[in-house]
Amino acid sequence: MTEAVLRLAGRDFSLRPLTLGQLRDVLEVVAELPGKAGGALVEAAARIIHAGLSRGDPSLTLDAVMAMEAGLDEVNAAVAAILKAAGLAPTGETVPAATAAPSSPASTAPSPPAAATPTA
Repeated sequence: MTEAVLRLAGRDFSLRPLTLGQLRDVLEVVAELPGKAGGALVEAAARIIHAGLSRGDPSLTLDAVMAMEAGLDEVNAAVAAILKAAGLAPTGETVPAATAAPSSPASTAPSPPAAATPTA
């Protein structure tokens, strides 16, 4: 991956390829995401942003990320760019894995009704 520029809270940040340590940090946050809501999601996004941008700006702290004035669109775009840099793809099918096949005709004709069994 080549270096990219990410704009967040009115600043340009250098998004460089992630180190293994940064990748570990990002993956730990992603693994903890299921079930999170509200402020916990903001915290998770801030941790991902911090991990992704700290190589380009080593002085960037998690507190500084949390203090940024940024809207959800900006935060989502930053997180998506960092996840992409980490090699993580979005969940869900981008190309359908299966399509509806036309139904095939039955392979055998139905059996005839059973014959009556004589009783004595």
